[in-house]
Amino acid sequence: MQRDNPHFSGKNTMSLSSPSNNSIRETGLISKIMQASFGFITCCERNESIFFHFSQYNGDPNDLQTGDEVEFEVSTDPEKGKLIARRLVLLPSGTVSFESVGEERLLGKVDVEPQLVRTSEPDIHRGGSRRNMGEFRDPGLGRIIYERQGEFFFIPYGFTDVNDDREIHHGDEVSFYMATNKRTGALRARLVRLVQPAKVEKIRGLVKSFKETFGFIERADIVGDIFFHYSEVDPGEQTKLILGASVEFVIQNRQGKKVATHVKVLPHGTVSFDDVSNENHEGVVRTPVKRSFTHGRGKELESTPGEIIYQPDLGGGPVMQYTERDQDGSYTMLSGDIVRFKIATDKRDGSRRATGVVLHKLVESQEGHVTREKGMIVALRDGFGFIRCAKRDLRMFFHFNEVIDSEAQLTSTTEVEFTVQKDYTNERLHAVRIVILPMNTVQFETKFTSLYHGCVQEELSSEGGRNKPNILKLQKDAPHGLIQYEDKESVAYIPFYWSSEYLQFGDQVEFYIARRSYDDLVYAVEINITQKANEMRFQGFVSVLKEGFGFIETEEHDCELFFPFSSCNKFCDPRDLKLMDEVDYCLVRKNGRLSADEIKLLEKGTIAAETINPGSYEGVVLRQMKNSDNADEYEGLIKPNSPVPGIKDNIPYSFTGLTNYQIQLQTGETVEFQVGVSQITGTLRAVNIISKRGLLRGHIESVKDQFGFITYKGKETTPQSVFFHMNSLAGGCGFDELQSGDEVEFMTVYSHKAKKDSAIYVKKLSSSVRPERLSRHGSLHKAGTLITVIRQPKGPNGTKGFSGNL
Repeated sequence: MQRDNPHFSGKNTMSLSSPSNNSIRETGLISKIMQASFGFITCCERNESIFFHFSQYNGDPNDLQTGDEVEFEVSTDPEKGKLIARRLVLLPSGTVSFESVGEERLLGKVDVEPQLVRTSEPDIHRGGSRRNMGEFRDPGLGRIIYERQGEFFFIPYGFTDVNDDREIHHGDEVSFYMATNKRTGALRARLVRLVQPAKVEKIRGLVKSFKETFGFIERADIVGDIFFHYSEVDPGEQTKLILGASVEFVIQNRQGKKVATHVKVLPHGTVSFDDVSNENHEGVVRTPVKRSFTHGRGKELESTPGEIIYQPDLGGGPVMQYTERDQDGSYTMLSGDIVRFKIATDKRDGSRRATGVVLHKLVESQEGHVTREKGMIVALRDGFGFIRCAKRDLRMFFHFNEVIDSEAQLTSTTEVEFTVQKDYTNERLHAVRIVILPMNTVQFETKFTSLYHGCVQEELSSEGGRNKPNILKLQKDAPHGLIQYEDKESVAYIPFYWSSEYLQFGDQVEFYIARRSYDDLVYAVEINITQKANEMRFQGFVSVLKEGFGFIETEEHDCELFFPFSSCNKFCDPRDLKLMDEVDYCLVRKNGRLSADEIKLLEKGTIAAETINPGSYEGVVLRQMKNSDNADEYEGLIKPNSPVPGIKDNIPYSFTGLTNYQIQLQTGETVEFQVGVSQITGTLRAVNIISKRGLLRGHIESVKDQFGFITYKGKETTPQSVFFHMNSLAGGCGFDELQSGDEVEFMTVYSHKAKKDSAIYVKKLSSSVRPERLSRHGSLHKAGTLITVIRQPKGPNGTKGFSGNL
């Protein structure tokens, strides 16, 4: 497009004075501008570039640009003897041309089609544009053959020389103008148009393979393949283009190679290369066909034919080749598979091969190893799915084309048999050669025949169910209960994930054991209650009483059970309970804790007492009894100082074996005891235990609401103070009888909770004498009725007395 420049119009077109009639005027394009003072012009009439200086242009030199069309006078530099341009005139765009085009349109035929080959050197034949400057070179040119005066000549042309919306191919009759390059004299066809298309031959064939955007067709006229691109197929017929489809196409030359164009899909079976026999044959696969595929990273693998040993019953026989197109179905075959097929003779070259290959009997093992597995389809997607294996903890991937029965209807519960094979595209395991099995063929669990008996130790949470879950979806960490049972004379535990009956802690049950096949998960099944826990009653002794709760020592004396007072409401009043009372109860589990429930008070002597062996012994406490919060190793241990019949090392003891229930025996403490024999278990334990701990004496330091402090002199030289509670008094001593200064007798025990000593078995010896200085003068009887202080005053903030800031 012409720039807005005053040198393009009227009298201002010439930038210098008009040249003389004898000067030589030429045209060209400014090819280079150097240092904003000079440049070079590519001449249209001669094959060279000549120098010019800005002084030879009378306009603004800043207006000059590379690619501008100019007219100039050619002169010779007197100093260097080289041609130079003088008296430059800027021309309108499109004025300059490097070619002269003939006026006659010639006829010819396309001999070679041009190729789409990029060239780094631009073409200058058009002129008037910077991007088109350069030497005339084009390695992608085609050529036209034409006749002139009885002789035939070739003339080149490129894609840019075609002036027709229709495609032009080899053999087409065309018309063109002949253009001559003014600089080199080279000829070229311009404005090429189609006159008469060449008569094309339509070839038929079968689709042999597919890639992402292209494929190959096996030709019916010769033994060979030809490339085609999907763009050459009518979009309405692309869905019909399947492997083995019959097609018709035209062969054209593209980029120096023959390709199939104008591909048309024909009715199935139209094209056939072979004469196929009607006789069925049987053979053994020696080498399976390897199918073509395109790797995800673009790596391609071509199909390779397979081989079948024909007439294997004759001890060998000829080998028949077959291709992936000759196999009915796309499933995998392996060496050793027995197949049936027909023999096809190729019409083109007379070669023979197996076709219509179908699997008759698949091989069950490879190299002596059974390769077939069973499972159930658990997920279906578009063209693929997943199988839950029966023998391995894996969801196996599979393609639909690996199902041998292509008409089978697949569901998410279809049971199948398959072969496990590595996928050669990504090395992961996948299922191939899939056969549909009848329902209930695949077993995912094995139930053992032995009937077991046990006791429910942990109940099934509310998330569990009474109906059997899908065994394939059952997770090992799913909510479950626990059953304790005996297995080969040892205690074992087994989980249960469901039960048709509501199972509670302590229920006696019978059950079978099942094992999941693919991951060896073991669990209880078919659980039946033989006796409910609330029908089972136990007996024991009250060993601890606190505010609102207590503990019961079992009649076996091996542990303590917690019970809230609310569990006594049905049969007894908890206020009537005393230490060592005999009780009857059942077991429950609340908040994950085993406890006694439905407490019932028994007559004393209901529980059979131990048989006491004659004689008494001394020993040292080796291990204290555990507190009520920890039932592990509840019993304490005493190491006898002398041999005890029936005792090898140490003898156990518990709360009910103490004679003084207020004393907590300490490790290392010396005791005296007798040996009792349990009438229930026959075990020996220490009973009638008497602490040899000495009594201490001291004075009441202070008395509070329900506790107080005693001052005494122990092993230390300085007086010590020890805490005591109102429940720690000896029998016959009332807490309200104690006051500051009273002399008392007591024992000390170490509290692990408070980490210090406290006084127990506190007994009053003598009353205190009130100091004279604290006595009031006069008689109190005159003041009227005496007042007894039953509670010390406390301030609003809980402190003793009152604050001084009132």
